[in-house]
Amino acid sequence: MKKIVPDPPASPLHDAAQSDPLLLDRAAADRALDYYLHGPKPACPVVAATYDIPDSVNLEAALAQASDLLRCAGASASEVGNGMHGAARDLVLSVGHLVELAKAYVDKSLDGLTTH
Repeated sequence: MKKIVPDPPASPLHDAAQSDPLLLDRAAADRALDYYLHGPKPACPVVAATYDIPDSVNLEAALAQASDLLRCAGASASEVGNGMHGAARDLVLSVGHLVELAKAYVDKSLDGLTTH
């Protein structure tokens, strides 16, 4: 059985690089620019929100709900953090502190809200 072997390229890459490096640099730059600047990127698909809050919810009710959710998140972080040790515990408890800070801001907003 005779195997067909293709002819080698007329000028191997190392010969082409030695003969005209400027031409190879330009070709590489063109390929890079084509890759990164190939036109506008397709639009990201719009993903529906996991929770859809109705437009009829008033500000006071929304802030009260946010306060309750933050209270639950802070309690969860505190419970989980108490059962951990080391850097992981520090991270979870720091999340709990951030949640408490956010809750304080929401509660302050509720206190300053004028009700009808």
